[in-house]
Amino acid sequence: MFKFIIILAVIFYILPKLMKWALKGFIVTQVNKAQQDMRHQQKAYQTQQKREGEIDIDFVPKKNGKKSENFGGGEYVDYEEVK
Repeated sequence: MFKFIIILAVIFYILPKLMKWALKGFIVTQVNKAQQDMRHQQKAYQTQQKREGEIDIDFVPKKNGKKSENFGGGEYVDYEEVK
């Protein structure tokens, strides 16, 4: 019976304190990691910003044999008016 009481005391008194200590350490490390990630993102965003009047072209279409000058119009689609 004495062993049972000691085991219950360990479970209800010591175990929650150990869990609190372990979770506190885990949360602190996760918060520090999130802060570090945010600093990295902020630094990347600041270096990415452009000055006023600066032009940056991200996409240049490939030149194919087809030109827009030869475009004769699209295909005619017949429709019916719905009332």
